[in-house]
Amino acid sequence: MVLDYIFISILGWGTAGAALATSIGFLCATVYYMVCMIREKSRENQLVPLLPRRFLPDRRMILNVVSIGIPGALITVLMSVSNIVLNNYISIYGSNAVASYGIAYKLDMIPILLSVGLSQGVAPLVGYSYGGNEKKRMCDIVKLTVLYGIFMGAVFVAVFLCFGKPLAAIFLQDDSLIEQTAYFLNILCLSAPMLGVINMTTSYFQALGKAMKSLIITLLRNAVLFIPGVVLLNYLLELNGVIAAQPVVETVLTVICVFMYMADIKSNRGSGD
Repeated sequence: MVLDYIFISILGWGTAGAALATSIGFLCATVYYMVCMIREKSRENQLVPLLPRRFLPDRRMILNVVSIGIPGALITVLMSVSNIVLNNYISIYGSNAVASYGIAYKLDMIPILLSVGLSQGVAPLVGYSYGGNEKKRMCDIVKLTVLYGIFMGAVFVAVFLCFGKPLAAIFLQDDSLIEQTAYFLNILCLSAPMLGVINMTTSYFQALGKAMKSLIITLLRNAVLFIPGVVLLNYLLELNGVIAAQPVVETVLTVICVFMYMADIKSNRGSGD
């Protein structure tokens, strides 16, 4: 991403420059990855083999990669679908509502992406602990990450509640739009602490190779609960209900994730895995 911005700034070719910059960024990242692999191999790291035969995928490897990757891919697809539905309902209340929600949602994406990064960052540790049969360590990692995620979300709630208007004023000049954007942000940010539970539970199941459970959370979050939630809350509370759909749905999903995680831990203990 950093390289993309640098090349876009240097090239200044508009859309064509942005596309070329993205390609150059991917190329540089690939070269950097190869250099790191070669360096680790030179240090006799047994976990980084460079033999051609080790790069040949087998059926089991492909199935594992695809099964784990599907939930991640669906997150992107379903987020787009849910945003289309949400924007269609918000557009009923005028262009100002759409503009205000757009700014509020972009600001709310900061804690969302940080939470995703946190949960995905510890996923290898969870998988390593599970594979090494260190269940207590695995549970401690999950609990600590959830606590960090909840704390981080609470901090952003406090920041957005206190500084919603100044943050909106960075992007807008109309007082009524600033007021509405801050109001939307105050509603959206209420789900930030719950992201620590939802995203960590999703990463937990992905790390353990339990793709179906991870997929269930993804479907519930972006389709099964969210879309009917938008429709129902729009009927009951109109625009306020549409904006409140995200925190309401993620509150319900947090409870579901807790039960799914506890049930999985209990089943692991019972089976002696």
